[in-house]
Amino acid sequence: MVSTGLLAQQLVNGLFFGGQLALIAVGLTLIWGVARVLNFAHGAMFMVGGFAGFFAVRATGSIVLAVVASMLVVFALGWITEIGLLEPLREREEFDIASMVVTLGLAFFLENGLRVAIGSRRRSFPSITDEVWNVAGVAISVERFVIFVVSVCALGALFLFISRTKLGLAIRAVSQDDQTALLMGVRPERVYAITLGLSAALAGLAGVLLAPLFAVYPSVGWYPFLLAFIVVMVGGLGSVRGTLVAALGLAVVRSVSTIWVASEAAMVLLFAIMIAVLLVNPDGIGGWIDG
Repeated sequence: MVSTGLLAQQLVNGLFFGGQLALIAVGLTLIWGVARVLNFAHGAMFMVGGFAGFFAVRATGSIVLAVVASMLVVFALGWITEIGLLEPLREREEFDIASMVVTLGLAFFLENGLRVAIGSRRRSFPSITDEVWNVAGVAISVERFVIFVVSVCALGALFLFISRTKLGLAIRAVSQDDQTALLMGVRPERVYAITLGLSAALAGLAGVLLAPLFAVYPSVGWYPFLLAFIVVMVGGLGSVRGTLVAALGLAVVRSVSTIWVASEAAMVLLFAIMIAVLLVNPDGIGGWIDG
């Protein structure tokens, strides 16, 4: 018999993890929705963000500056990836496949390049705080709560940017029809670069935010990328609202299921949910929400 307290604890843990997972997954689905790129280097960009934050906090002692530095570094990485690697491929008929191969190669390059440069050992990131709140018998880590709040604020800022700014309007126009947007004076190649930069910056932010919870090391990005991939498949590639719903739902399922099964079995459950959703609706949850 599972106690109510344990169930409440896992629900809270799942909610917090869902906010962090949404931060990674929204970036992955955003660049697909705008530029039709399934970025297999997204996890590597998460890793670069973690390392950028690690070295920044070691140099300055400020976690705030570490967050800013990680976002700027990974935004630049995303911009360069679009301009240098993806833009030359856009005229090809098989661009979708070519872009996946190139970004996968970039992921291995970044991972192994860092491994050669600084080694494979895990590096600990300073904790924000060790304080724990006890609310109605549920232990709430202040650190995880702060990470959740920052994640929600970052996503809210992204939505405001896309919905309320001129550049956000250009991003939405290109996502709907890049050729018509070009006729209206919008430069799609510039929008692609900015969007991939924003997508990467979200991954970098997630990397530095989660660094206090997990050590940073060259291959740290693969597990978050796998989770984000499952989320965007369930939520629907290109559907931001579907991705948000899927991130929160799957995170809660994963957290609660670990009451009864090991974490490896919980991953199997997530894959089973993904397969079931895609069998019913290949467009994922977004096919119902956005439709």
